[in-house]
Amino acid sequence: MDLAEQVKHQALALGFDLVAVTTPDPPQTFETYVRWIEQERHGEMGYLASEKAFSRRANPRLILPDCISILVLGMRYARPAQPPKTAAEGDRPHGRVAAYAWGEDYHTVLVERMQNLHHWLETKVGNPVPVRWYTDTGPILERDLAQRAGLGWIGKN
Repeated sequence: MDLAEQVKHQALALGFDLVAVTTPDPPQTFETYVRWIEQERHGEMGYLASEKAFSRRANPRLILPDCISILVLGMRYARPAQPPKTAAEGDRPHGRVAAYAWGEDYHTVLVERMQNLHHWLETKVGNPVPVRWYTDTGPILERDLAQRAGLGWIGKN
């Protein structure tokens, strides 16, 4: 089993549900991002329109210049132990809770697992491995990477 396969196997053992590898090539969907910004769909998140945000999203190698591979990881959202209760007529508050809001904050869960995977990898290869990890918190187009890695597709959302 080559190193990439071993990394994928270890990621699954750590609780990730989706694991794939892709290249740090410029994203195919960058122009869509540019149009989205031009149409001011980013609301009050002005940092998304900064020159730094544009350049890094246009070229992932500006984040980690020596990068040769990007590991794309995914997990399913936790399901509640029991279905949410529906409020009786007239009771407040009521409504549905988004799947990502059940259980622990996924940012914390993913970072801890990525740290464990990184530690395992450095132990496996016997030397430091420079990394950056993001859980929808960094200047990359995650959906583009996931699509290119074969883990999904980009729809109309």
